[in-house]
Amino acid sequence: MEPDVSDTEQTLLTRLQVLFTESKFKEAEEQLIRYIKETEKPTDPKLQPGEISPALVFVLGNLYFQSERPIEAERAFKLSIRRFPKFRRAYTNLGYLYASQTKLDDALAAFQKAVELGEKSSRVMGMLGYCYMSKQNALAAENAYRQAYLLDPNSRDWKLGLAQTFLMQEKFEDAASMFGNLIKENPQDRQLWMRQTSAFISMEKKQDAILNLEMLRLLKLSDEKSLNLLGNLYMDQSQPLLALNAFSDAMAASSQINVPQAIKSARILNDNGNTDEAADLIQKIRAAAGTIAPADQIALDLAEVKVVTAKKQIDQAGVILNRLAKENPTNPEILLELARYYDQLAKAAPNEEAMRAHIGQAKTNYLLAAEHTSTAYPANLGYGQLLVRDSRTMEALPYLEKALALKSSDNLTQYTARVRRAADQEKKRKEREEAAREQAKK
Repeated sequence: MEPDVSDTEQTLLTRLQVLFTESKFKEAEEQLIRYIKETEKPTDPKLQPGEISPALVFVLGNLYFQSERPIEAERAFKLSIRRFPKFRRAYTNLGYLYASQTKLDDALAAFQKAVELGEKSSRVMGMLGYCYMSKQNALAAENAYRQAYLLDPNSRDWKLGLAQTFLMQEKFEDAASMFGNLIKENPQDRQLWMRQTSAFISMEKKQDAILNLEMLRLLKLSDEKSLNLLGNLYMDQSQPLLALNAFSDAMAASSQINVPQAIKSARILNDNGNTDEAADLIQKIRAAAGTIAPADQIALDLAEVKVVTAKKQIDQAGVILNRLAKENPTNPEILLELARYYDQLAKAAPNEEAMRAHIGQAKTNYLLAAEHTSTAYPANLGYGQLLVRDSRTMEALPYLEKALALKSSDNLTQYTARVRRAADQEKKRKEREEAAREQAKK
């Protein structure tokens, strides 16, 4: 609804419109303010004060908005609404004003009132969708964006907003389809490719995700993040050479290598049995990274320890670990890897004496590592398993139970149950033996 305007006001509005088209906003503002003052408080004593149409106050608000004077614009829009409570355009522009100030709760209320009064423009519906998105109300946002999209199907903003609501609601098929349409219109937009890729991964369509990421590489739009993701997807598909290529390109794509991410990639390669590729990537990290932060250097050395251990190069692992332990004697990750190293030596020991010495070293380091939150679970588990292999199930049980309390899993639960039964049998056997000794003394 619109407020009434007098013939004189209509004439003024026509003149103002001409000034607007000529971008003479300051002159328009001066004319409008002069008219309002003269009407409400006439300088001619013969004239009676009159009322200004809310439409003129609204136009003044627009002028203030145009000249980036938000406080005055808000005051004018609110005044026009007080004078005419069903002034739809005033609510609409007040919503735009609040949105420009990121006052999205206020903007939402203004747009809702405008729609209630009959506003149906694509822009208002789109802004309503944007406000709902900010409040994580994905369903309401979807409905608003759908209305905006139906009214203006060529708007990129409304299609993008609608696709985002699909992602929020885990409607991944719909999201992928909408992002696909957007990609056809904007093939150079990396973010669109990445969002569609995210939808594909959520649907377990990893081959489609790989194709997307390879298209980004072909278009020379890849960055470190997308290439690392590509490498991880190739690892998931058991294609380590392609993964190594992607991880290497990720390092090359960054002006400053993300060392923690690159180390993580190397460990993923090694954990999946691709030790040669992991070793190759570690060497590339050392060559490309330049100066490495101390914490990253330790992580890189520990990653190399895992690689050489997997390759049965135990002596080389020992050289690295002993150097690390000398430089960082209390680091829990180093303590844990030292324990595992001595554990490995104990398994391959040539005689009982050497085995006992290595077990002693492993025990010391496992127990020290177990005191730290970050390594408590693997340290307790590792030491418990060592004791089980040494046929000391009663001693092992508390450590396995502590590991289970820290991190439960079906496999560990079953393993601990088997050890508990063995410990019970060992306890009963010892009790019988003790009873037999006591009987023999009598």
